[in-house]
Amino acid sequence: MSETDTKAQKILVIEDSHVQAKIICRHLEAMTTFRTVSADSLEEASRVLAAMRDEIFAAVVDLNLPDAPYGEAVDLVQSHGLAVIVLTATFKDDVRDALLARNVADYVLKESIVVLDDVESKIERLFKNQFIKALVVDDSRTARNTVRNLLEIQNYRVLEAENGKRALEVLDANPDIKLIVTDYEMPEMDGYELTSEVRRRYKKQQLAIVGISGAGESAMTAKFLKHGANDFLHKPFAAEEFSWRVNQTVELVEIVCELTQCHEEREAGR
Repeated sequence: MSETDTKAQKILVIEDSHVQAKIICRHLEAMTTFRTVSADSLEEASRVLAAMRDEIFAAVVDLNLPDAPYGEAVDLVQSHGLAVIVLTATFKDDVRDALLARNVADYVLKESIVVLDDVESKIERLFKNQFIKALVVDDSRTARNTVRNLLEIQNYRVLEAENGKRALEVLDANPDIKLIVTDYEMPEMDGYELTSEVRRRYKKQQLAIVGISGAGESAMTAKFLKHGANDFLHKPFAAEEFSWRVNQTVELVEIVCELTQCHEEREAGR
């Protein structure tokens, strides 16, 4: 399937309010090229997934349904290997913690559901991300696993390296990598050195670099950016902050790349 072939993919909308479901489906079909299919209960969602799983790319799921009051519909969809965007009427710490523990791609407050811009943009980003290779660089296996999990939740295809030197080897073997998330403190080659070396090979609009570090140095952000990073995050960071910043960085790189290509095409046509 090509990156732009979204018409072959459907979005499953699980919502017990027929009015809300219709609003969501109409908005997604009007603003994207995705088709939608809806279900108003856990039972109906099970039937839809059994019959149409191969056609469905992701799901927008109401957290609390009459026959699934504790988020069972989220678990059902995830058991089929689908990305989930959750609709929730409340935003309390325990609800947020439960959603993050379930590794949902995102959540949206239902009070703002009439806008639906967040749902629309998130679905399109999740679709694009499945074609993007990301490289996680950190000498800590635990830290790599944490970042890898956050990236995979966002549908990125993830590779790993334990230091900057190894990262360059992985990059040589995978020149189509579009995102690097790198720690600073590593043996053999640290994050600054890796960023500088990558920038000798790739421009910012060709490959995005996000630096991360738990070091307390006040100039850490500035130093990463001066070495060529697109963005920087201090550890510890919230899962939502990480996904938003990384996706935003990739989005900006894509926009700049498209503008550059358009300019080059215009120049060539003169």
